[in-house]
Amino acid sequence: MKEKQGRIFYLDFIRVLAIFLVIFIHVSAIDTTLHIGSTQWQITRILNYLAHVSVPMFFMISGALLLSNPRTESISYTWKKRIPRVVIPFVAWSLLSTFFIALYAHSFDLGGALKMYAQFLYQPVSPTLWFMYPLIGLYVLSPVLRTFAKKASTKMLVYITSIWLITNSLMPTLSPFLPKSIMHALEFNPASSFYLVGGFAGYFILGYLITRLDVSKISYWALILIFLICLFAGDAYSTAYPKTNDMWNQYYVTSIFVLIMSLSFYLILQKLGQRTQSVGVKKTFAFFSPLVFGIYLVHNILILFLESWFMANLPYQGLLATFTRYFAVAILASLIIWLLSLIPGINYILTGTRGGIGKNEYHYNNRDSSTDHISDDPLHSAE
Repeated sequence: MKEKQGRIFYLDFIRVLAIFLVIFIHVSAIDTTLHIGSTQWQITRILNYLAHVSVPMFFMISGALLLSNPRTESISYTWKKRIPRVVIPFVAWSLLSTFFIALYAHSFDLGGALKMYAQFLYQPVSPTLWFMYPLIGLYVLSPVLRTFAKKASTKMLVYITSIWLITNSLMPTLSPFLPKSIMHALEFNPASSFYLVGGFAGYFILGYLITRLDVSKISYWALILIFLICLFAGDAYSTAYPKTNDMWNQYYVTSIFVLIMSLSFYLILQKLGQRTQSVGVKKTFAFFSPLVFGIYLVHNILILFLESWFMANLPYQGLLATFTRYFAVAILASLIIWLLSLIPGINYILTGTRGGIGKNEYHYNNRDSSTDHISDDPLHSAE
């Protein structure tokens, strides 16, 4: 799929690595509940926590791409082109997930399935699909956010992200340290409306803000040090205060440790991506990049079936077993989506793309600004 202005490699680089980190979160989740206190449990828990940088990075890529693209201002384009490419595959895989879950449980309750779909707007049919709800919400709001971002100065963008960081990340993270008698002292009344700049919208704007800044002078090793400090401090925090690990990640992913860890990791990958010159590496990531959305939508079904089989049949346990399951899910998910992408009609319904993925050449340019990136969103790398 040749693109007139070329592509920015580091965005595809971050996107592909992020989806494989998402898979690791869900594959290793069960291992964080086994052999508690052992060395393998501690390593798995830290790796699982590290992998949580993936979700914020997806939102940052989304902000970098959508808020930099003039087409985002078009309400018509948003609803005719972008939203269908995300919603149609999401609904299709949600229907398929219900079927496979019933198949796995050797039962199908029509009434239960209909009840589940009746609450579709409220909650996903599978917990791993929660990400789609805030993402679709940001797509819907993207014309408004683009209009603001285009006219906002860098100072204004720093201002709005600072409000988000303090009210939606730093203060809630500090709250558990307070005595029970005043544990809600750092929480705002809902009427304060700070949620308007909260949640994942902050990551969305932060991703765009990065495109406005010159990050080349930021020390690579300083970023690594910050990342490691937040990784171990955040892991200790989430272990000490498990109630902060809410099911839908509304708070967990915006905690100050995950926020700083994700930002530093994003910048590390950006620097690595900008330094990459290998044609082979670029072709590899160009191949996987369009597969990302489909891989995300199918991987939970594969985990459902493969996890129990591997745990019952593997002759070994521990980290080796975890990574065996992980690579099995990652490889199979990639293969399935690649094959589906080759089927006309089906490819759009199940992957949100048209044409064979990986059949055409992608062209990367040498500019660093994501404003030159034709790609529309974090899940699809091309029109």
